[in-house]
Amino acid sequence: RSSQSQADAGSSEAREDACRDYQSSLEDLTFNSKPHINMLTILAEENVPFAKDIVSLIEAQIAKVFIFHRLLLLPILLGGPAGARRKG
Repeated sequence: RSSQSQADAGSSEAREDACRDYQSSLEDLTFNSKPHINMLTILAEENVPFAKDIVSLIEAQIAKVFIFHRLLLLPILLGGPAGARRKG
């Protein structure tokens, strides 16, 4: 195995490890926690070579959480049981 392919494999493994760690930590952020956000910032700073991957993880998490919260609000937005009682 050439040294270049070993470097590529090592880089790929490092990227997977960094992304897995960041994703796991990001999923643990379930409320506005300054210490947790600081830790995520430090983790991102330690993995600058994988910044695009980390940004993609953050964007995906925002979309996932946004959709989840919209689904929770859907009954309210549609009038839900409380809205039906007011009309009747």
